[in-house]
Amino acid sequence: MDVGAKIKYYRELRGLSQKQLSDLSGIPLGTLKKYEISNRNPKEEPLRRIAAALHISITAFDDIHFETIGDIAPYLFAISKLGDVQFHGKKTDDGKFDANDLSISFKSPVLKHFLKEWADSKSIIDHLRNEAKKSPDTTAKDYLLNRADEIEQELELRMVDSQMLVKQQKK
Repeated sequence: MDVGAKIKYYRELRGLSQKQLSDLSGIPLGTLKKYEISNRNPKEEPLRRIAAALHISITAFDDIHFETIGDIAPYLFAISKLGDVQFHGKKTDDGKFDANDLSISFKSPVLKHFLKEWADSKSIIDHLRNEAKKSPDTTAKDYLLNRADEIEQELELRMVDSQMLVKQQKK
């Protein structure tokens, strides 16, 4: 999803019209429309104003693609610094972790709460989608899938909207 599509996505998630976002951000309506259809890419300052008006982090507009472990590693290290990652699992005879029995957790109470909210919601979403697959009734199937999508969007908005600070662990 490009930046323009993300602006539109978060604007609609907030239930705002283009005019309302224009007013809140101070970005001219015509310019905002060009951003949303990707005729123009916003520079950093207008993007910051749009993010502030949407009450989201500017990083929500980042275009992140993971194709290799090297693409993921910097994010994992950054998360580790904020959340104080802990590794759990069985160890082999040489004292190293067994890759097939390895998990992580975090000391940060804020990050733990975030992950709990995500896991609880994902469990509900997965359940609704599984029930929809089993349902022979197309009306029920559509309802279940729509509800799963609504919960997923609500979750994303709550999580992206979160302004809770994760304190960096002292070394």
